[in-house]
Amino acid sequence: MRHSFIPLVLALSFGALTAHADTLFQVVVNTSSIAGTTGYLDFQFDPGVPTNSQSATLKIQNFTGATYVAGSQVDTGSATGGPLPSAITLTNSTDYNDDYESVKFGNLMSFTLDFGGAAINSPNGTSTSGSSFSFEISDANGNPLLTNDPNAYDATVNVNLNGSTTAVAESPQVVFTPEPASLWMMTGALALFGARYARRSK
Repeated sequence: MRHSFIPLVLALSFGALTAHADTLFQVVVNTSSIAGTTGYLDFQFDPGVPTNSQSATLKIQNFTGATYVAGSQVDTGSATGGPLPSAITLTNSTDYNDDYESVKFGNLMSFTLDFGGAAINSPNGTSTSGSSFSFEISDANGNPLLTNDPNAYDATVNVNLNGSTTAVAESPQVVFTPEPASLWMMTGALALFGARYARRSK
């Protein structure tokens, strides 16, 4: 009985750790070609059209690689937090949600995107539009940098109707890496249960 119980516990633990988990991305941007110059960063997170998207939240955290220019932050809609490197939170609760601020660029910029809320953790299957995040880099005059995208985006992430996300690096200088937080949590739980099982089996 004990031998059949432990795999069941492990399976339940795996489900508990993988269900209702936020989606995390590490974003790294090679800014060496513009290092030492001053420009703007624009983080935007909006519902789709028609605007019946399920609620979603985006946290921009662990920002490094650029220095905030004092007094330049402009928040619109639901944007709160900041200025960089402090965390910024955006929700899709209004039509336009945006954090815009000036920075001095270094050689390598990085930050974490943490997508959460009902649209990610418990999609309802009835919404007809998702939500979208966009990230833009521009120079001191507002001209796009590091991208040839016609919308001036350097990176985008779409929150899909099924709770999945689609990340696109519009700039060749941008790299997305899924964060392994949930995997490490799961591995730790499996190791813990495995150790307990081994002790009880002796």
